[in-house]
Amino acid sequence: MSTTESFRLPVAEPRDVRRAVYRLLGHEKGTVAAIGLLYLAAAGAGAALPVMLGGVVDGIRDDWDATRVDIVCAALFGCVVAQMMLTRLGRRLGHRFGARSSARIREQALERVLRLPLRTVERAGTGDLSTRTTGDVDTVAGLLRYTGPEVLAAVIEVLVVVTAAFFVDPLLALMLAVVLPPLLLASRAYVHQARPAFLAERAAQGDLTEALAASAVGARTVAAHGLRDVRTAIGHRLADVRFRQQRRIIRMQSWFLPTLDLAYTLPVSLILCAGGLMALGGGISVGAVVACAMLAYRLSGPLDRIMYSLTEFQEAAAALARVEGIGAVEPESRTARTEGSDVALSQVTFGYDDGPDILHGLDLYVRPGERLAVVGPSGAGKSTVAWLIAGVERPRRGTASIGAVPSADIALEDLRRTVVLVTQEHHVFAASLRDNLALARDEADDDALRDVLDRVGATWFEDLADGLDTVLGENDHPLTLAQTQQLALARVLLADPDVVILDEATVGLDVRSAGEAEAALAAALAGRTLITITHQLQAAEGADRIAVVEKGRVTELGTHRELVESQGTYAELWEAWSGGRA
Repeated sequence: MSTTESFRLPVAEPRDVRRAVYRLLGHEKGTVAAIGLLYLAAAGAGAALPVMLGGVVDGIRDDWDATRVDIVCAALFGCVVAQMMLTRLGRRLGHRFGARSSARIREQALERVLRLPLRTVERAGTGDLSTRTTGDVDTVAGLLRYTGPEVLAAVIEVLVVVTAAFFVDPLLALMLAVVLPPLLLASRAYVHQARPAFLAERAAQGDLTEALAASAVGARTVAAHGLRDVRTAIGHRLADVRFRQQRRIIRMQSWFLPTLDLAYTLPVSLILCAGGLMALGGGISVGAVVACAMLAYRLSGPLDRIMYSLTEFQEAAAALARVEGIGAVEPESRTARTEGSDVALSQVTFGYDDGPDILHGLDLYVRPGERLAVVGPSGAGKSTVAWLIAGVERPRRGTASIGAVPSADIALEDLRRTVVLVTQEHHVFAASLRDNLALARDEADDDALRDVLDRVGATWFEDLADGLDTVLGENDHPLTLAQTQQLALARVLLADPDVVILDEATVGLDVRSAGEAEAALAAALAGRTLITITHQLQAAEGADRIAVVEKGRVTELGTHRELVESQGTYAELWEAWSGGRA
């Protein structure tokens, strides 16, 4: 099993999905009832047309005069107008209900994500979480706004049409209803196969998104370590998994959809043939045969909408199960408060899940306001140190604390005010530059926003056509990697935490740009604790102290000069980095 699969967020059970649907409907019972009544009236007006036409056929046989025929035809026209108006009102009300319900799902999903344990968010990865809160929510929203109301109207129309057929002639109505059992059996078989298929396809999409995002964000790291072929192979494997899941869905649809066309022709043929013979024998009127044949033909429209919508319902059910699955994760009980900002790791031993220990009795103390650089070879445990300090993970043994309080116990609101962890992943939201910045502090005025942009060297914002109102994002004004990282660092300044941890936050920049960004942030955070996890030693050179982590332990600790003079691991790293420069 891959790492992505191991940490995938849970999926809600069918009963939980049904409860979620009932909750959505329960919020607006009156609206749902009104929609149902409007569609019922529209279906009644539509079913009246074949019945009345059948009456006209029999009336002409019975020598109706022209006035009577005109009156019935006028009533037919009235039914057409009424059906159009009632259907339009029902759709309008249904779309509004769907829009409000979609907003509830989005708001609820966001609230649940914000309550997720930090370790769950980090381990699930951006792929699974982002597809649940974007693509999956959009799929459910589309069903609620469009497909759901349309299918409700179709179901009501089917019931009304079959009822109208029984009103005209019970025997012919049975021939019309013969289509329903095979359709129900085919639908049940399709639904039984479709749920796991669509869940697997959406999960495969999440895995593929995660892999592509990781390769894109870490492109320079991938290239530097010669991992391009490895990442390409992973992408191809996950793309092949998604392709196979999509092919599985297409195979299901290839037998299900053709059965619909066959089923629709059967009742019309039976009514015309059997009803025609009965009419010739005098057992039934010609008008009744005409009415039931037209009702049977009219049945194909709503049945088409229902059957062809089963795929969308299965997609939406799978999507809603994934969205509801976010709420299945138990929130952490974090209630501790901290007043201090001193960082201490004491005899910390840590490993992920059932894996081996990564850190082995690690000790580290960071004074308030100190600038500490953490360096060492890849895989030594540097990023794990950052996660422990930030309260994302909890040690197996020992303590990781801020202000003498275990960081994994600090209440999230307090923790977010105290410590900020900036990683390689920087997010630009499809919103204005002002809104992107205000995420860190919503009460900040424009002067404060411009100030933090200036302090991190983001002078490019002055050239934007609409200034702070410029909408960012790939479809509007895309940012370069350097600009995205400056935006993330500006958010840090706005948040104004006591402790800032930079975990390879400038890894995508060239050496000069990275140095300038880190120097600007260090100057702007004077007096705050700054912990930099880095491979780029120019960031370490200007730190107050440097901690060298090797094989899960701090093996060297001191100033740049002290460590260079000690001729240890750091001196070797510096020699290789600087090319012998003092």
